[in-house]
Amino acid sequence: MKGRRLSEEELRQREKEARSRQRIQDQAYREAQRGVYARIFQEQDAMPEDYREAFREDPRDRLYDRPPRDYGEDPRDRRWEDETFPWGLDRDQPRQAAGSRRDPQAWQEPRDRWEEDPRDRWEEGNRERRRPPRETGPADYPDRGRRGPPSQPPGRSGGGNPPRRRRRRVVLIVLLVIAALLVAALAVHAVLVRPPDLPSPEEQSEGVHPQLLEAGRREDVYTFLLVGRDDAGGGNTDTIMVGCYDVKNGTLDVLSIYRDTLVDVPWEIKKINSVYNRQGMEGLQTQIKNLIGYTPDYYFVMEMDMVAELVDAIGGVDYEVPYNMDYDDPTQDLHIHFKQGMQHLNGEDAVKVLRWRKNNSGESLSVGDIGRVEIQHGFLKAMMSQAISLSTLTNIKEIAGIVDENLNSNLSYGEMIWFGEHVLMMDKDNIQFHGLPGDYTGSIWSSTYQNYQSYVFVNDSALRDIINGHMNPYTTDITADMQHIIHATTVNNMPGGADSAEASPAE
Repeated sequence: MKGRRLSEEELRQREKEARSRQRIQDQAYREAQRGVYARIFQEQDAMPEDYREAFREDPRDRLYDRPPRDYGEDPRDRRWEDETFPWGLDRDQPRQAAGSRRDPQAWQEPRDRWEEDPRDRWEEGNRERRRPPRETGPADYPDRGRRGPPSQPPGRSGGGNPPRRRRRRVVLIVLLVIAALLVAALAVHAVLVRPPDLPSPEEQSEGVHPQLLEAGRREDVYTFLLVGRDDAGGGNTDTIMVGCYDVKNGTLDVLSIYRDTLVDVPWEIKKINSVYNRQGMEGLQTQIKNLIGYTPDYYFVMEMDMVAELVDAIGGVDYEVPYNMDYDDPTQDLHIHFKQGMQHLNGEDAVKVLRWRKNNSGESLSVGDIGRVEIQHGFLKAMMSQAISLSTLTNIKEIAGIVDENLNSNLSYGEMIWFGEHVLMMDKDNIQFHGLPGDYTGSIWSSTYQNYQSYVFVNDSALRDIINGHMNPYTTDITADMQHIIHATTVNNMPGGADSAEASPAE
């Protein structure tokens, strides 16, 4: 079998395998060479020049290197040529005698014929394939001084800036994602955030006079009851406000009902701030209807702690404190000390300012419930004007959690957000606050406490003027038979210095 001749197909197969092995070896050598050059160039700058030249070479190339042929430089080569070719190498010129010297100027060696050596072609091709050129520079080796394979040309995924087409594609994708998110947000907003539905006539039949039901409602006019409950004050509702929001005209009118207002209840101390604790929201809505002639559509009951948390969530409120406030009550651990003028209030400070009514140290001053309500009105305006800001938008999740924990309402979240959006976007000049007209010096003897309890006796006719002029959601006026006010008065005084807790008996 050893002497068997191979067929042409077997010969071609063996040649193919040999070429494949050679390609694999060349590829492995090039990959190893890239790593070798990367490591060598890290230390090359610290080497002498002769060492650098040595490291640029491939030792294996020395097996194939041949000295450059320059037949005109070495005298021995010139003598050998004269002895071997006495007639000269130019066949067009006449032959010279043996031993004679050629004229150097006339010598023209056909160098191309002398350098045409097949081995030279093979060796040059092998050198080009196995090692980089001898004369190199920093631009030829961009990866000098760092490990790893050579960097890829700019514009590819391995380095450099991405192509313009790829950048445009990325920008287009980002814009499409943002547009999709905006469309989804608008769709959710349109579905969830919507104006509330007004109560039907059947739902209003118990709390509204028949004449008002027959007349009908004004379009896009909403009424609400806002109640502030303070656990520090025994849970009484010291803040009671009735609001009327006219969407078309963009106006908001708020009527403050003072905590000492006299109402018709079966217990001895007949103040409106005690109704919510005893009869809940239904009983409080009944007393509000007796005063203004109709039951508000919606209600909001919030804890005073909510004000502190909301103020902190929006980064505080800048408020012009109207008085020098100095009050200390160790039993409640309450200490209020503020100078008159512009102050930046955090949540805790805001609650102290809203609870202040008088001083018991320093400057002698007492503004009573009237002054406290005026302070509340001014603070609410300042808070609403500063509520729309970047910090509010970034803390919207925190604000929603505060509202969820401290606010009770008969509105859904989407309806409350609708109200909030419209109120916050209103011009503050279109928000008007009204005080409850009446006699603020009234008092009634209490057999339980053996003293005169201060009350606010309501001026029913003046109150009707405010309701019909600013806060009537119906198309007909409120009349006296729609109200139920005990101890009505024609007096209308709002003293700023009377203290409602310890008023002297009326003469």
